[in-house]
Amino acid sequence: MKSLFISYLTLVIPFITPENQISSGIKMNSGLISDSLEISRSRADFLISKLPKADPWDARPDGSSLAWGEAATLETLVDMYEATDDPKYLKEVVRRGDRMLTHRDDIRGISDGSGKSRPAWSMGLKYVVAKEDLLDASGKVAVNVRSTTYANNNLTLVELIPGSRLGRFSLKITNSFWKRNETFSDLSTDPNDERFIEKLVNDPMSPYSTRGGEFTDVKSNLIRVKIAGSSIPAAQSITLKSIPLAYSGYLGIVYNPLLRLAELAKSKAELADLRPAAMRFIKATEESYKDASARLWRNGPNKGEGYYLTCERGESFPADNVGQPINFLGMHTSSQLALYRLTGKKEYLERSEKMARLLKNRLMYNQNSDLYVWTYWYEPMTTIGWKPEDMLSSNVMIYKGSANVEDSSHGVLDIAMVAAANRARIVFTKEDLLRFSNTLLKNVILPDRSGIRRAVDGKGGDHAAYFPILHGWLELAAYNPEVYQEIRKTYLNRAEENLAFTAELLRWERKMKANTSDTN
Repeated sequence: MKSLFISYLTLVIPFITPENQISSGIKMNSGLISDSLEISRSRADFLISKLPKADPWDARPDGSSLAWGEAATLETLVDMYEATDDPKYLKEVVRRGDRMLTHRDDIRGISDGSGKSRPAWSMGLKYVVAKEDLLDASGKVAVNVRSTTYANNNLTLVELIPGSRLGRFSLKITNSFWKRNETFSDLSTDPNDERFIEKLVNDPMSPYSTRGGEFTDVKSNLIRVKIAGSSIPAAQSITLKSIPLAYSGYLGIVYNPLLRLAELAKSKAELADLRPAAMRFIKATEESYKDASARLWRNGPNKGEGYYLTCERGESFPADNVGQPINFLGMHTSSQLALYRLTGKKEYLERSEKMARLLKNRLMYNQNSDLYVWTYWYEPMTTIGWKPEDMLSSNVMIYKGSANVEDSSHGVLDIAMVAAANRARIVFTKEDLLRFSNTLLKNVILPDRSGIRRAVDGKGGDHAAYFPILHGWLELAAYNPEVYQEIRKTYLNRAEENLAFTAELLRWERKMKANTSDTN
């Protein structure tokens, strides 16, 4: 069993495109500056006491608040149990875990944009497609409006202004995040008119990303439109509304700490009182994966490989009907290998092996440095992309393939997969893990041990936003003790206090001492 990363960091969900790279997603507490750091149980307990008491769902009722926030807290609490053997930390995991389950769509009785209520948590803020309608004077829908970019579509505003003559109108489209303003004048809803709204606004080659600026009568890179009839829309202003999606990519991240608890409870007699909770968590995880695997699992791209789709075609993940990034597959693998150990069901092992092999087959080996570099995604995203005639994605008409290197933040999810697979004796060997540790020591951590770089290829300088996730790479210490020593040194040099970092260092301090005792 293992700990993860996800606490107190900034992460990205979407594609990272060459047109507009973004390194900020859901921003969490990045740590406290300190003259001297104390790595102790008492200090960790003090930091735990300062955690917000309120349910994060109350402030942000979205799956992202659980995946990138609450799940990280649970991972930290399990880390503290493994560092101390004190069951109080696991009892808090049970309390918070049961609370997380109450927010699942099917338990709340709510549906996502598909109209289905699924055993998952919907996200519906910045990383989904958004839409709204322009109405005519009678209140009937005249024009459907739908976003085209991969993020922040809920910030797109559309203002309709009456045109220069009867039956004409103008549109002003703005998005404050992208800093883009578009204007279209004297539009018509008549398909035979040279100023037909669909003809002038819609760009069949609209890019997945966009760029800022002022644009007049240039095909939109923010929206596409479709007339709903022959009526003329009235003067109005609308803001596009996110279409919620029960995103299966979050399942492995949310369930992993609950399954860590389940394995501990089932293996230790002194935790027998937690076994009812363990069974609840196992049952909930199986429910979610039963639904996701039936709809979204695909074998491929090559023989012996497999992956989950982001969503079904036409649903609201911006890049619908394509495979989830490798890092999301990483957490599916970690959680499903736990399910295999807990239930003995071979389907979890078989899917895990296929996902792990997908990454293994795409590693780029640097022989001189004896390390691996790899990409954020896989084909067709990293190769040929797709064109409108391919009919691959309903939301993204065209995507130019780009082999973007994995970043050091999402990379910890990949490491979770690699280590979990090695422990299960599938796909990844000890030699592989040593090469990944070299990636960390030579490419990710700066030579002076003051911070970390943005990506796993070793290019660039300090990337401060990603430093708080460095502790997630500690999993490699099981194969190379230098990993523990150098991560600890970097944390102390950086002097930015972080609860998750403190807990994971305590956990690995105990493990390293145990390993030393075993070898003496």
